[in-house]
Amino acid sequence: MKKKILSFMFFVVFFVVVLALPYSVFAGELSLIKGKGVPVCEAHYKNLKELKFLKYMVCERDKYYPEQNGITRPKWKELDLRKNKELVKKIEKFFQTGDQLAKSVDFDDEKQFDKLIERWIKSEKFPASRILYVTEIDINNDHKVEKIVLYSQALCMESHWYARPLAILDKDKNQIDVEKTMPLLQNVGLANTDLKTKAIESIYRLYDVFFYENKTYFDKWNAYDLTLSVYNQSKDKTKEVCKYKYIEKPIKK
Repeated sequence: MKKKILSFMFFVVFFVVVLALPYSVFAGELSLIKGKGVPVCEAHYKNLKELKFLKYMVCERDKYYPEQNGITRPKWKELDLRKNKELVKKIEKFFQTGDQLAKSVDFDDEKQFDKLIERWIKSEKFPASRILYVTEIDINNDHKVEKIVLYSQALCMESHWYARPLAILDKDKNQIDVEKTMPLLQNVGLANTDLKTKAIESIYRLYDVFFYENKTYFDKWNAYDLTLSVYNQSKDKTKEVCKYKYIEKPIKK
């Protein structure tokens, strides 16, 4: 009886330890489960398979993703959080509450928000926990260039939570264009989901953008089910064209 209890306790401890390990400790296998034979899906698949770790595939594409097989990526510009704190404030509110103009004690108190900004910025001791990128591209393939932001929140796969949502800006008002951003909010698969839910469910989801054969695509990593989905937007309609599944396997030493 004691042996059974000890064995069970060992299994529980082992299971907890494995769950606590960072994703980069694992080398897994990526499978194409939707879009086989579709050129863009196959091209993206080939590029992703060249990356050894999941973290390289979804967190650090700027460093590791190979722009080949007809795929290229936008040139993102990092914005200064201090100089763009009003925009940062609206983005934070939008993806926390679904309303970029909502009242918030933490964000509306200038001194308190300045402290948050300083905490998020890279220092000698800590890496940046918020990074705001901007680019101008034709995201919905309507031959009109939009100003797009990619907002990296927390440390990807190293924090207890993290996210990297996409949004389209209203150039005149320096805030999120909610109507244009809606098709990019692919966080919830259910139809008729309200805006608030679509916005706040960005947690544990990482977005990125790439080009293939003169078309713009964006993809979303979903940490809940270890899937990567690729979307193509045409005007106000968004279609999932590819889907990949990641199967974790511990590295053999």
